[in-house]
Amino acid sequence: MKVPPTLWPAPDADWRLPSELIETIQKILTQPAPKDLSTQQRHDLAQKRLAQLGRDLGYEARIEVPTGHRAMVYQGRFDVVWFAPETQKSIVFEIDRRWKRESIVKLGRLPDSQLRLWIYYGNRFIPDDPVDPGLRKLNILRIDPEHLGLPGPRKAERLSAGHWPEALYPTRADHSARGGRPGEVM
Repeated sequence: MKVPPTLWPAPDADWRLPSELIETIQKILTQPAPKDLSTQQRHDLAQKRLAQLGRDLGYEARIEVPTGHRAMVYQGRFDVVWFAPETQKSIVFEIDRRWKRESIVKLGRLPDSQLRLWIYYGNRFIPDDPVDPGLRKLNILRIDPEHLGLPGPRKAERLSAGHWPEALYPTRADHSARGGRPGEVM
């Protein structure tokens, strides 16, 4: 059973993407695709379609754009970035088929000069509004996997909601379990 695409707009109104843009993105991503594509090929196709839409709308669009630190250690990449003309904000996209904490953290850490859209095509519900200010700027477009030509969930019910990361910028890790003092950074 296909579930219609659902938008969870950013809880903070200043960071919401226009509904017309979201509808256009959803239409582009759910266009028919060849049936013999692998999951990775479908992801790549979604990136290409999203980048082309950005170019058509007057943005400079790039795929797999390097970002700052991922998990505060490794280098990461954003799936697609639309670099805006001077009068607009750039838009950064992550596309995932599962509730991926890493993508949420990367989007949440973006500077205020960029808007965020997480395109999620998994089977989980979205949890309640996040508390962290960076995550309150995140727009989520949930597309049912069947709309992308992927198999639906094995069970009839949807999975429970995912969990938001506890902190985007943890100050100090608690290493007391490994013999260190609480709050001590090792």
